[in-house]
Amino acid sequence: MVMHPKRAADRDPRGAGVKKLGNRDIEAARTYHAATKHSYTSVRSGGHHLDWDNRPLPYKLYPEVAGIALPRDLSLARVPALDAIAAGGATGDGGELTLDALTRILFCANGLTRRVRVGGQDYHFRAAASAGALYPIEIYAAVAEAGELEQGLYHFSPADLRLRGLRRGDWRGLLARAAAGRPSLLRARAVLVLSAIFWRSTWKYRARAYRYCFWDAGTILANLFAAAAAEGLSVDLVSAFADPEIEALLGIDGEREGAVCLVALGSGAAAPAAEPELKPLGLETIELSREEVGYPDLVRMHRASRLLTPEEVGEVAAAAHAPADPIPPPSAATTAVKPKTLEAGAGMSLGETILRRGSTRAFAERPIAAEELATILAVSSRHQCADFPPLSDAYLIVNAVDGLETGTYCYHRQGGEFELLRAGSFRPEAGYLCLEQMLGADCSALIVYMADLERALGALGNRAYRDAHLEAGLHGGQVYLASYALGRGATGLTFYDDETTAFFEPHAAGKSPLLIVAVGAPRSSSDDT
Repeated sequence: MVMHPKRAADRDPRGAGVKKLGNRDIEAARTYHAATKHSYTSVRSGGHHLDWDNRPLPYKLYPEVAGIALPRDLSLARVPALDAIAAGGATGDGGELTLDALTRILFCANGLTRRVRVGGQDYHFRAAASAGALYPIEIYAAVAEAGELEQGLYHFSPADLRLRGLRRGDWRGLLARAAAGRPSLLRARAVLVLSAIFWRSTWKYRARAYRYCFWDAGTILANLFAAAAAEGLSVDLVSAFADPEIEALLGIDGEREGAVCLVALGSGAAAPAAEPELKPLGLETIELSREEVGYPDLVRMHRASRLLTPEEVGEVAAAAHAPADPIPPPSAATTAVKPKTLEAGAGMSLGETILRRGSTRAFAERPIAAEELATILAVSSRHQCADFPPLSDAYLIVNAVDGLETGTYCYHRQGGEFELLRAGSFRPEAGYLCLEQMLGADCSALIVYMADLERALGALGNRAYRDAHLEAGLHGGQVYLASYALGRGATGLTFYDDETTAFFEPHAAGKSPLLIVAVGAPRSSSDDT
């Protein structure tokens, strides 16, 4: 589909005759993770400058395909946002998927919400948060039953709110086969496929962008799951699939653009009949930039985490059923905080929350209530219906929360309890760990998602590296939504890797930070007077 010749930087950086890395060769993930860590020295010695004249196009465009205009009257979800986030699409009744409902879900996931010109540059902001507002994630929809919409594979275009038809027919059989027969894919009303166009993110973040692409996919999933819940539709997240089959279906090369995950949307549809013949797609797309720069570390990591056969997928899927090691029981007293009590139907609606959501650029050094923080964590911490186990844990630096002592905490999801690890004021440390950004020091609380990557890689292979960052992005996206639904602010932050781990030791020994989200009261003009 992408009709570009391979550039030298995109060819196999390992050279001929080198053993091909597979999913179980977890040294690949270890090497990539170490090579892309931030440290005080690394962020000052990279010498990377943004080439604004070569900034990637934020949309994937098919000039040969006219597309289907989606309903402009979106009637965005009026369900209370906190209810929809907490449900997360897992409690749907398998109801009908209409074209209007599909439009609302796609718009809430990755729709264009506003255009802003900043510093001479145009920014097209989407419904979900994205690192650097670069939006590397694309959404495709394999539609089986969606009102009057013909069965087929479509590409969602946020730029003009259209679906562009790429293939006719019902492709759920192929998708299920690629995912080792995952039953939800066979009975879904539609299957959404998320992919990442890596260059959009590597333009700014270089090889570390691989992590960010999965964060961005996670924030999209947070919105998507909440929107599906508002429509009464179930979801099932599938991350274990045979990459070559999905790449062939989408017509992508697996290097510039790679498949990220599948989402079974709704249930109860008739099983697929005869599977269409899969032919090369061959559709031209518009170039993103005059030149793309390849990053071999990223290419190696993506190749090493690909699953190539249904047998390999089945092995990972079977390993995912093994019980996850929980956070050790609290070694000290914990504080249980009840979430904020809202009357039925109260609070900001999901649609309003998504349209208002941004990334807070400055926090006032004012406290939020412990009940608010407990609400944010409670609705963002339930493990979704997915084919991988829980992988990340939530740690916190509490700067200013009424009802909680300042200090560092581990959050226990099962009981909604805050375990105090170390008392004290750590605003300077919080700001430093977030690459010396004042956002970390000024916010009310930092939520730090961490994972024992060695344990995860040992269970699931290199694929776990994708899953851990995807899960952290999903929880982080839910934190965004919950914070804005309560009238608060949130923003995602990157970090000094090893120093963040060291800060939370000994409790977090052996764990790696995946994503940090700051929450608190946004600074307003009145705070400066």
